[in-house]
Amino acid sequence: MLDNDVKELRALSAEHQNTVFEMEDKIKAFPKKEQNLLTVLDNLHSDREHLRKLPTDDETKLPIFKITIGETEYTDRKEAAKALETAVLAVKQADRPVKIGEFQGFPLSVTVNSPAMGGGVSATINGAYPHNTKLIESFSHNLKRLEGCLYNVDRKINDTNSRLSKLRVDFSEAQKMVAEPFPQEQELADKESRLKTLTEELNEAAIEAKNNAPQKVKTCYFERAKLKKEAMRVSKQKSDKSKEKSKNSELIDQ
Repeated sequence: MLDNDVKELRALSAEHQNTVFEMEDKIKAFPKKEQNLLTVLDNLHSDREHLRKLPTDDETKLPIFKITIGETEYTDRKEAAKALETAVLAVKQADRPVKIGEFQGFPLSVTVNSPAMGGGVSATINGAYPHNTKLIESFSHNLKRLEGCLYNVDRKINDTNSRLSKLRVDFSEAQKMVAEPFPQEQELADKESRLKTLTEELNEAAIEAKNNAPQKVKTCYFERAKLKKEAMRVSKQKSDKSKEKSKNSELIDQ
């Protein structure tokens, strides 16, 4: 039916409009999001350049191990693990990063997380970009975790580039969607017009039918009932007057 078609098209039109609103929000947020990712890329490139300037191990091709805890620099992993453990266990205040030294020339801080914040201990290597990792009970493994979160800078750069590319593609698609009208707009307009005309014709026909309808004739039953009711009222009035007259006559005789 025509009215069902109109309802369906209106629902599709409303859905299209909601999508347009979402795309407009994306377009509005795009400049800030793009700038944030570009800043992240700059910071990651800066950290990578810092790492490339460090002396490297001939075997691993990675920077030669070096960590500073407090004021002491460690190149021996066993000693470094013990010093790191002591420094971490000395942190008493929760949910606040505490600087404990440096790793490969970058400031190193740890945070003891309260249960409300998920618990556990996390470490942050504060380069131009913050490199985070969770610490575990084995501090010899924690040294490897520090290296892993810092030395995977190339992967972070690739991931950020992917996010930036996707953001730009989404922005372009959003612009296209906002520029495109509802594809069934003309069909909706035509059917709404037809429905309006049909509704007006039906209303006019209903009014005309009502005006041309024969007047309803009251039945004799109702007329007789009305006359009977009126007769009873008149009879009661006469009876009341007769009683009043009789009462007055008795008073005179006395």
